[in-house]
Amino acid sequence: METQSFVLGVLATYGLTMTAFVIKGMVKISRLVKQQKSLEDFISNTRLEMDSRENEIRRILSETNREITMVEKTIMQRIDNEIENTRRQLQNEVQFIHKHEDEIEKELNRKISDAFSYTDSRIDKVVLSGSLKSVKKTLV
Repeated sequence: METQSFVLGVLATYGLTMTAFVIKGMVKISRLVKQQKSLEDFISNTRLEMDSRENEIRRILSETNREITMVEKTIMQRIDNEIENTRRQLQNEVQFIHKHEDEIEKELNRKISDAFSYTDSRIDKVVLSGSLKSVKKTLV
């Protein structure tokens, strides 16, 4: 019986030691599972945050692109308006110059006509007075 008790004692000690190792292994496995779960959650949260930031960056880029397009359109409209205003001003100035040229031409024509009329009247007066009869006869 002593041997039997000894064997049972050794087996019991061995069983308790094995149980302790199994429990210690299960605790380690449990910690590793918790750590793995924690890491998976961290990775998942990091991916969600990265996706969120990527979406925010895309939104900001899209908004910036829209703003740039709007500013570009505004600038182009202003340039077009300025070009159109300048074109109109040039047309008005050209019309004014042509109108002024016409007025000057009419005034010159009137003065030339007046000068011819005056010269003709002076020649007629001289001819009527008789002082140029002899010259006129020789010219004719």
